Amino acid sequence: MPSKKPQVSIRLDDDEFAFLEQWAEREFMNPTQLVKIIVRRTIAEEKAKAQKPK
Repeated sequence: MPSKKPQVSIRLDDDEFAFLEQWAEREFMNPTQLVKIIVRRTIAEEKAKAQKPK
């Protein structure tokens, strides 16, 4: 059954994707899993920044 979660598509340069593949391999995962982790961490960091009082 297809997921009803929103999806995002990105396009990378060949060298960027090659780096991502190598990085993912070192982390014992595939590039999609690694991108998901990177995005989630970045969102969490930005949310934390947004919640800090000025």
